[in-house]
Amino acid sequence: MRRHLVEIHLLVVAFILVVWYFPTNFNFLIWNVFLALIPFDLALWLRETNGKAIWKIILTLGWLVFFPNTMYMVTDFSHLSSIGTGLMTEVQFFNYAILASGVLMGMLFGMSSAHTVARVYFGDQHSILTLLFYAGLSLLSAFGIYLGRFVRLNSWDLVTDFHGVLMQVSQSITSHSLVFVGSFGALQLAILLMYHVLRKLQ
Repeated sequence: MRRHLVEIHLLVVAFILVVWYFPTNFNFLIWNVFLALIPFDLALWLRETNGKAIWKIILTLGWLVFFPNTMYMVTDFSHLSSIGTGLMTEVQFFNYAILASGVLMGMLFGMSSAHTVARVYFGDQHSILTLLFYAGLSLLSAFGIYLGRFVRLNSWDLVTDFHGVLMQVSQSITSHSLVFVGSFGALQLAILLMYHVLRKLQ
Protein backbone atom coordinates (compact mmCIF):
# COMPACT_ATOMS: atom_id res chain seq x y z
CA MET A 1 0.00 0.00 0.00
CA ARG A 2 2.85 2.39 0.82
CA ARG A 3 4.35 1.91 -2.63
CA HIS A 4 1.06 2.83 -4.28
CA LEU A 5 0.73 5.84 -1.99
CA VAL A 6 4.19 7.03 -3.02
CA GLU A 7 3.26 6.58 -6.67
CA ILE A 8 0.12 8.68 -6.24
CA HIS A 9 2.07 11.51 -4.61
CA LEU A 10 4.71 11.35 -7.35
CA LEU A 11 1.97 11.68 -9.96
CA VAL A 12 0.63 14.74 -8.14
CA VAL A 13 4.11 16.26 -8.03
CA ALA A 14 4.57 15.54 -11.74
CA PHE A 15 1.24 17.21 -12.55
CA ILE A 16 2.13 20.26 -10.45
CA LEU A 17 5.50 20.57 -12.21
CA VAL A 18 3.83 20.43 -15.62
CA VAL A 19 1.39 23.17 -14.66
CA TRP A 20 4.21 25.22 -13.14
CA TYR A 21 6.69 25.02 -16.02
CA PHE A 22 4.47 24.96 -19.08
CA PRO A 23 2.43 28.01 -20.17
CA THR A 24 -1.20 27.43 -19.25
CA ASN A 25 -4.08 29.53 -17.96
CA PHE A 26 -4.55 27.27 -14.98
CA ASN A 27 -1.82 27.80 -12.41
CA PHE A 28 -4.53 27.83 -9.73
CA LEU A 29 -4.70 24.04 -10.23
CA ILE A 30 -1.45 23.70 -8.28
CA TRP A 31 -3.10 24.94 -5.10
CA ASN A 32 -6.43 23.23 -5.78
CA VAL A 33 -4.91 19.80 -6.38
CA PHE A 34 -2.76 20.17 -3.28
CA LEU A 35 -5.85 20.96 -1.19
CA ALA A 36 -7.70 18.01 -2.74
CA LEU A 37 -4.87 15.67 -1.77
CA ILE A 38 -5.16 16.54 1.94
CA PRO A 39 -8.49 14.77 2.62
CA PHE A 40 -7.27 11.74 0.67
CA ASP A 41 -4.23 11.45 2.94
CA LEU A 42 -6.31 12.08 6.07
CA ALA A 43 -8.76 9.34 5.09
CA LEU A 44 -5.94 6.83 4.63
CA TRP A 45 -4.44 7.88 7.96
CA LEU A 46 -7.87 7.45 9.56
CA ARG A 47 -8.12 3.93 8.15
CA GLU A 48 -4.78 3.02 9.71
CA THR A 49 -5.60 4.54 13.10
CA ASN A 50 -6.12 1.95 15.81
CA GLY A 51 -7.11 2.47 19.41
CA LYS A 52 -7.30 6.11 20.48
CA ALA A 53 -10.72 7.55 19.72
CA ILE A 54 -9.45 11.13 20.01
CA TRP A 55 -7.21 10.66 16.96
CA LYS A 56 -10.10 9.17 15.05
CA ILE A 57 -12.25 12.21 15.84
CA ILE A 58 -9.50 14.70 14.95
CA LEU A 59 -8.74 13.01 11.64
CA THR A 60 -12.42 12.76 10.74
CA LEU A 61 -13.04 16.44 11.46
CA GLY A 62 -9.94 17.41 9.50
CA TRP A 63 -11.08 15.26 6.60
CA LEU A 64 -14.57 16.80 6.68
CA VAL A 65 -13.16 20.34 6.64
CA PHE A 66 -10.96 19.68 3.61
CA PHE A 67 -13.26 17.33 1.69
CA PRO A 68 -15.14 20.12 -0.18
CA ASN A 69 -11.83 21.06 -1.84
CA THR A 70 -12.04 17.82 -3.84
CA MET A 71 -15.49 18.30 -5.35
CA TYR A 72 -14.93 22.05 -5.61
CA MET A 73 -12.76 21.28 -8.60
CA VAL A 74 -15.85 20.42 -10.66
CA THR A 75 -16.50 24.17 -10.76
CA ASP A 76 -13.03 24.76 -12.22
CA PHE A 77 -14.48 23.79 -15.60
CA SER A 78 -15.91 27.32 -15.60
CA HIS A 79 -12.38 28.46 -16.52
CA LEU A 80 -12.67 26.82 -19.93
CA SER A 81 -13.91 30.18 -21.19
CA SER A 82 -10.37 31.50 -20.82
CA ILE A 83 -9.15 29.34 -23.71
CA GLY A 84 -12.03 30.16 -26.03
CA THR A 85 -14.94 28.13 -27.31
CA GLY A 86 -14.41 24.86 -29.13
CA LEU A 87 -11.26 22.79 -29.47
CA MET A 88 -9.52 24.03 -32.59
CA THR A 89 -5.87 24.75 -31.77
CA GLU A 90 -2.94 22.93 -30.18
CA VAL A 91 -2.91 25.42 -27.30
CA GLN A 92 -6.56 24.71 -26.60
CA PHE A 93 -5.90 20.95 -26.65
CA PHE A 94 -3.11 21.29 -24.11
CA ASN A 95 -4.99 23.65 -21.81
CA TYR A 96 -8.10 21.50 -21.88
CA ALA A 97 -6.09 18.37 -21.09
CA ILE A 98 -4.40 20.12 -18.14
CA LEU A 99 -7.67 21.44 -16.73
CA ALA A 100 -9.51 18.14 -17.16
CA SER A 101 -6.62 16.23 -15.57
CA GLY A 102 -6.63 18.47 -12.50
CA VAL A 103 -10.40 18.35 -12.07
CA LEU A 104 -10.60 14.57 -12.44
CA MET A 105 -7.64 14.11 -10.09
CA GLY A 106 -9.35 16.17 -7.40
CA MET A 107 -12.66 14.34 -7.84
CA LEU A 108 -10.96 10.95 -7.62
CA PHE A 109 -9.29 11.99 -4.38
CA GLY A 110 -12.69 13.01 -3.05
CA MET A 111 -14.53 9.86 -4.10
CA SER A 112 -11.79 7.60 -2.80
CA SER A 113 -11.51 9.40 0.54
CA ALA A 114 -15.29 9.38 1.09
CA HIS A 115 -15.43 5.66 0.30
CA THR A 116 -12.58 5.03 2.75
CA VAL A 117 -14.22 6.99 5.57
CA ALA A 118 -17.56 5.29 4.96
CA ARG A 119 -15.91 1.88 5.25
CA VAL A 120 -14.12 2.91 8.45
CA TYR A 121 -17.40 3.78 10.16
CA PHE A 122 -19.96 1.52 8.48
CA GLY A 123 -18.06 -1.34 6.88
CA ASP A 124 -19.62 -3.00 3.85
CA GLN A 125 -22.88 -4.12 5.45
CA HIS A 126 -24.79 -0.97 6.48
CA SER A 127 -26.09 0.29 3.14
CA ILE A 128 -28.70 2.65 4.63
CA LEU A 129 -26.19 4.31 6.96
CA THR A 130 -23.71 4.65 4.11
CA LEU A 131 -26.39 6.25 1.92
CA LEU A 132 -27.29 8.72 4.67
CA PHE A 133 -23.62 9.47 5.20
CA TYR A 134 -23.09 10.22 1.52
CA ALA A 135 -26.24 12.35 1.39
CA GLY A 136 -25.25 14.46 4.39
CA LEU A 137 -21.67 14.76 3.16
CA SER A 138 -22.86 15.86 -0.30
CA LEU A 139 -24.99 18.69 1.13
CA LEU A 140 -22.28 19.90 3.51
CA SER A 141 -19.68 19.72 0.76
CA ALA A 142 -21.93 21.58 -1.69
CA PHE A 143 -22.30 24.40 0.82
CA GLY A 144 -18.54 24.40 1.32
CA ILE A 145 -18.09 24.65 -2.45
CA TYR A 146 -20.48 27.59 -2.54
CA LEU A 147 -18.47 29.35 0.17
CA GLY A 148 -15.28 28.73 -1.76
CA ARG A 149 -16.56 29.70 -5.21
CA PHE A 150 -18.76 32.70 -4.38
CA VAL A 151 -17.72 33.91 -0.92
CA ARG A 152 -14.06 33.06 -1.64
CA LEU A 153 -13.50 31.30 1.67
CA ASN A 154 -10.81 28.67 2.05
CA SER A 155 -10.47 25.73 4.44
CA TRP A 156 -7.43 27.44 5.96
CA ASP A 157 -9.64 30.41 6.93
CA LEU A 158 -11.16 28.30 9.70
CA VAL A 159 -7.76 28.44 11.39
CA THR A 160 -6.76 32.01 10.57
CA ASP A 161 -10.15 33.76 10.98
CA PHE A 162 -12.66 31.42 12.58
CA HIS A 163 -14.99 34.19 13.80
CA GLY A 164 -14.98 35.89 10.42
CA VAL A 165 -15.81 32.59 8.71
CA LEU A 166 -18.81 32.05 10.99
CA MET A 167 -20.10 35.54 10.19
CA GLN A 168 -19.79 35.03 6.45
CA VAL A 169 -21.36 31.57 6.63
CA SER A 170 -24.43 32.93 8.43
CA GLN A 171 -24.81 35.65 5.80
CA SER A 172 -24.48 33.17 2.94
CA ILE A 173 -27.71 31.25 3.55
CA THR A 174 -29.82 32.70 0.73
CA SER A 175 -32.07 31.37 -2.04
CA HIS A 176 -29.05 31.57 -4.36
CA SER A 177 -26.95 29.36 -2.10
CA LEU A 178 -29.80 26.90 -1.44
CA VAL A 179 -30.35 26.29 -5.15
CA PHE A 180 -26.59 25.79 -5.60
CA VAL A 181 -26.41 23.40 -2.63
CA GLY A 182 -29.37 21.39 -3.88
CA SER A 183 -27.96 21.12 -7.41
CA PHE A 184 -24.36 20.35 -6.51
CA GLY A 185 -25.41 18.19 -3.56
CA ALA A 186 -27.38 15.96 -5.93
CA LEU A 187 -24.46 15.88 -8.35
CA GLN A 188 -22.02 14.82 -5.65
CA LEU A 189 -24.39 12.21 -4.23
CA ALA A 190 -24.77 10.63 -7.67
CA ILE A 191 -20.98 10.59 -8.16
CA LEU A 192 -20.25 9.18 -4.71
CA LEU A 193 -22.89 6.46 -4.98
CA MET A 194 -21.71 5.45 -8.45
CA TYR A 195 -18.12 5.20 -7.20
CA HIS A 196 -19.26 3.27 -4.13
CA VAL A 197 -21.18 0.71 -6.21
CA LEU A 198 -18.34 0.33 -8.70
CA ARG A 199 -15.86 -0.31 -5.88
CA LYS A 200 -18.13 -3.00 -4.43
CA LEU A 201 -18.27 -4.75 -7.80
CA GLN A 202 -14.48 -5.10 -7.92
